[in-house]
Amino acid sequence: MVTIESIIIGIVFILIQLYALTIVERSPIGEQKLLSLSGGVAIACVFIYILPTLHKKQEEFGGSLALDTELYFLGLLGLLVYFSVYSFAQTKAATHLTELTVYMVQASFFMVYSFIISYVVFSTDVKRVESLFYGLAISLHFIGWSYHLGKKHHRLHKNRGRYMLAGATFLGSIMGVFGPSSGLLIESMIAFSSGAMLFNVISKELPFEKHAHLPTFLISSLVYAATMIALKAFFDW
Repeated sequence: MVTIESIIIGIVFILIQLYALTIVERSPIGEQKLLSLSGGVAIACVFIYILPTLHKKQEEFGGSLALDTELYFLGLLGLLVYFSVYSFAQTKAATHLTELTVYMVQASFFMVYSFIISYVVFSTDVKRVESLFYGLAISLHFIGWSYHLGKKHHRLHKNRGRYMLAGATFLGSIMGVFGPSSGLLIESMIAFSSGAMLFNVISKELPFEKHAHLPTFLISSLVYAATMIALKAFFDW
């Protein structure tokens, strides 16, 4: 069912994909603090929300699957796939390819990533407060990795890539609203995106060197985690 919250979240997701570079570069709190805020909230979301959700989904299958670990394996697969994409862009072989080719490979995988996450967000039957807090974490996560992707290939991202990512996000949101909201396919998407998100957060959004503002990172991570724990206890999520 389409709600005001889902419409707002969908619009925010698409705007972020279109203007992540501008949002970070013109942030009133500065690039360091915004990226550290993004990383702090995202890593807290992974450990307080995403991984417990993955564990819950695996338990719901019980012994109906072969090893009781299949969803965890899909999470691992998601991590390995996006590690491979990142590693490909750093290899010597990639230096012999055109920038367009290297960027399109990365952008294509992140289109899939955007589609899956958007589908999961909009297909999951969550309460209003939960959807808003989850949507906040995903929005900041989108800002972080979309900025890093666009900064390295600024021209291609500005002229082409951001529209591709926004389109994939829009498609995932629409299909999430009208598509199935449960079943093995959906749980597999959650598991795969969980692993991919874990890698992307740790590899791209933990603040290092010039992008680091440690107090912002620590405070945002702890505040978001504490708030989510309190809300989960209060609302019995």
